[in-house]
Parts: sequence; structure tokens; C-alpha cells
Amino acid sequence: MASSEQVIKCVILTLRSENVMIPNAAIAEIISARDTSHVENTPDWYVGKMPWRGVDVPLVSFEAAVGREAKGLNLNTQIAVLYAVSKDAKYPYVGLVVSGVPHVSAFSKNQIITDPDSLLEAESHPMVAQKTRINGAAVSILDIDAIESMVNEAEAS
Repeated sequence: MASSEQVIKCVILTLRSENVMIPNAAIAEIISARDTSHVENTPDWYVGKMPWRGVDVPLVSFEAAVGREAKGLNLNTQIAVLYAVSKDAKYPYVGLVVSGVPHVSAFSKNQIITDPDSLLEAESHPMVAQKTRINGAAVSILDIDAIESMVNEAEAS
């Protein structure tokens, strides 16, 4: 008998400070950092650019966006290359520095609930759309549109 429960396929990205979730279709590829270049006069969270598939991909650090130290990039650093979501995006992709091995998961809508503790926090993360709990574990939903806006603002200043 087939289940009528809707399943959401997503990828859990392991970062140094927390886990974030994004739709499986939002990830173009997971790659190793290579040939990265620094971008002058940008915030610490904007860790540089990297050529990929013929275009420059801006690289961002989730942790540095809230004042934590940005992890240095090396050949072992993994980058989640995300598709841009806004129709007027300056870049077709943006890269998120990840710490661990990403894994594909599928959850029912009933397994994902808003994290009640996050509603009490005074300050939210600029790259997080919502904080949730999945089967009791804290997971943040990544806001790709916000990341794109942050990159555009950083380059404009």
C-alpha cells in the first residue's frame, strides 16, 4: 500500500557550528576548493571566489556571517555549489563552505517542526530562513536568496 504522506527530499550540510538543510535540487555539486582568490574589501564571511564550469562562484562562510572565525580554505575544504534562486542573480551559483560530508535525506512534513527555542532568540542568522527540529535534532533551513543578496551587497560596497 502506497503512503499518501508527502516526503521532502533534502540535503543536510554539516557546518562547524550547526547543520543546515536545503532542497536536494538546490545543490549543483559538492566539490573541493581549488584555485580560490580573495576578493578585496569584502566582509570576512565572503571568503573569495573560485572558477567552476566557466564562471566565478562567490564563496561564503556560514560561521563568519555571525562573527565566528572563518575556516581557512585548502584542497580538503568542501564547497556546496548552490544554484542561484533569484531571477536577477548576478552569479548563477554561490558556494557554501562545509565542514563534513553532506548527506541526502527524506523527511515527511510531520517530522519537521519549527524550533520553539529559536523563536526566543534575539538575533537570527542572516543565512537562515527558519530553525527547525527534525526528529528532535536542531537543523536550520538555509536561505539561498539571502546569501545572494549578501554577496551582491558586499560587492557593491
